[in-house]
Amino acid sequence: MPPSVLESSPLQTTGPIKFNNVNHQKNNSLNLQDFPNYSDLENANEGGKYNRFLRTIKQWRFQHREFLAEFIGTFILVLLIDGVAAEQTLFGTKSWLTSSFGTGLAVLSGICLSGHISGGHINPAVTLAFWAFSGFPTRKVPVYITAQIAGAFTAAAVLYSVILPAITEFDGGVRQIEGPLSTAGIFATYSPLYVGTGAAVASEVVGTALLLLIIMSSGHPNNLPFVTSQGFVIGIGVIIICLSIGYTSGFSLNPARDIGPRLFTALAGWGFDVFTVHNYYSLVPIFAPLLGAMIGALTFVIFVDQ
Repeated sequence: MPPSVLESSPLQTTGPIKFNNVNHQKNNSLNLQDFPNYSDLENANEGGKYNRFLRTIKQWRFQHREFLAEFIGTFILVLLIDGVAAEQTLFGTKSWLTSSFGTGLAVLSGICLSGHISGGHINPAVTLAFWAFSGFPTRKVPVYITAQIAGAFTAAAVLYSVILPAITEFDGGVRQIEGPLSTAGIFATYSPLYVGTGAAVASEVVGTALLLLIIMSSGHPNNLPFVTSQGFVIGIGVIIICLSIGYTSGFSLNPARDIGPRLFTALAGWGFDVFTVHNYYSLVPIFAPLLGAMIGALTFVIFVDQ
C-alpha cells in the first residue's frame, strides 16, 4: 500500500518556503502584503473558531439539557406566580381566585416549556417522590433540585428588577416583612397571623399530597384521555387545590418556589429575618411539601396504581 501524503511528503524544517511564488527563509518575518488572499484566510480561520465555539456550546447544552430545562421551567413558574402576587400586593386588588388561577396557569406554562425534555418536575417535592416511588435515577436528583432552586432565585431577581419602582412607591423604600406595607410576600409564602404552625403544615402536606396524586394518576399510561393532556390536568388541579385549602398557608406546594425567592429577599434588602419571622415559619414551605409529596405518592401506589 502506498504511503500517505504526510508520510511521503514530510514537513521541511530547513531551506526556503515558497508561497505565491515568493521565497521566505525560515524564521524570517513575513510581510502580509505578499499574501493577497490573507484576509480571506483570516476570515476563514475566524469562521472556523466561531463554528467550533458553536459546536462546543451545543455539546454542553446537550449534556446539560435536563438541568437547563428544569431551570427555565422553574424560572417561568416563579416569575409568573410572583408576578401575580406583586399585582395583588402593590395595587390593592387582592383576590384568592386570581392568585389560584395565576398559580395554575404558571404551573402549566412551566410544564409546557420543560416537560418534553426533563419531565417538567419544576418542584423538588415531585423529584423526590419520583425518586422514591417511580425509579427516578438517584444521580439526577441533586441536578434537578439545584436547577429548580437556581431558576426560582433567578426569577425573583428578574421580577424584582422589573417591579422595583412599584415596590419603592408602595413601601417608601423601606423593605418590610410584616404589616400593611409588607412586600416580602410578593416573593415567598407567609401564612396569615391568625393561622398556627400546625394548620399551615397540614395545609402544605395535604395540598402537596393531592398534587402528587393528580400528577401520578394523570401520567399513568392507562389513564386515557388524561395522559395525553397531563399538563392541563395538573394546571387545573393546582387551581382547585389552591382555591380549596391554600389560603391557610399562603400555599407553596414547592420548596424551590419558596426558598429561592426567600433567599433573594434576604440578600436584596429585607434581611435574614425572612427566615426567622413567625417562629421560623420558613421551614414549613420547605419541608412540609416534601412530606406531603411522599404521602401522595404512597397513596397513589396503594390505592390507584395497577
